[in-house]
Amino acid sequence: MANYAICRIEKRKLGSVTPINNHHERLKEKYKSNEDIDPERTYLNYHLVQPEGKYRDKALERIKEVGAKRRKDSVVMQDVLITASPDWINAKSYEEQVEYFDHAFNFIAKRYGRDNILSAVVHMDEAHPHMHLVFVPITPEGKLSSKTLMGGPKGMEKLQDDFHEQMARKYPDLTRGISKKITKRRHISPQMYKQAAALYEHYDQILGAINAIGMIGNAKAKEEAIELLGKYAPDLAKVKEQLASTEKYIESLEGKLNYSEAVIRSKNNELNDKELALFEERSKVNQLEYRQKQFVDLLNRIPPEMRDELLKGKKKDRDAR
Repeated sequence: MANYAICRIEKRKLGSVTPINNHHERLKEKYKSNEDIDPERTYLNYHLVQPEGKYRDKALERIKEVGAKRRKDSVVMQDVLITASPDWINAKSYEEQVEYFDHAFNFIAKRYGRDNILSAVVHMDEAHPHMHLVFVPITPEGKLSSKTLMGGPKGMEKLQDDFHEQMARKYPDLTRGISKKITKRRHISPQMYKQAAALYEHYDQILGAINAIGMIGNAKAKEEAIELLGKYAPDLAKVKEQLASTEKYIESLEGKLNYSEAVIRSKNNELNDKELALFEERSKVNQLEYRQKQFVDLLNRIPPEMRDELLKGKKKDRDAR
């Protein structure tokens, strides 16, 4: 299986900067939305660039410092995530991980300007080490313009090519990640994989509860089963909705793989990195689809009247909050 150097960049307007600041700098008291964060390991996080103040204030200061003009809807910050395939990065020693993020940081700093970087923090308190780096999109001419600096879709594609080239020089076992240009659509959300994996851990427990519903003469076991199903039924219903988008994504990959299938059958050709990425992407998404179908099957095995009642009850609970 190939290992990937990963670089993702999101545009941030002024209104979204403070929540990003609070997350990256671990200023929130609790992180219910991200169960991967282990507060007891937060002390392991470290900065390559220590922020000198709040992202919002420092971004506005930088814009004023260079004399750039800002509209109300201007992108004032680029939010960069740097990491690598989980198995690859987790297998590295702490010193090797530090070296990896230093190498990636130098690439971003040289490309977009060290003076424009507000913060670069490496998170070691989650499942996989990663770096959050934020910078103000100031062009070499001193203008605030994300569009000019990043270059639109073609510029982002060039960024991914250059990032991979830079990282592969030092880490030749890394492959360029599959791009949107290849798939022609957005990738499956990482949250969907995470949700499916978490739900799969309780698969046998849910199945046992469904089987217990029909037990005769054991009211307590039946009651416990219904209570457990009430906990997981909403998640199963959510997965049922997600399955359709997974199937559409697989269909789009299949269309791109027709030529590659012919290449595999030919002994005179070799797969290039992009074709390999497509096959690995399809394999990954097929596994997600298989699990999602298992969850939908579980949901369908719950008696319809009970299923409707469980889902209706959870909706009432949410509305009452």
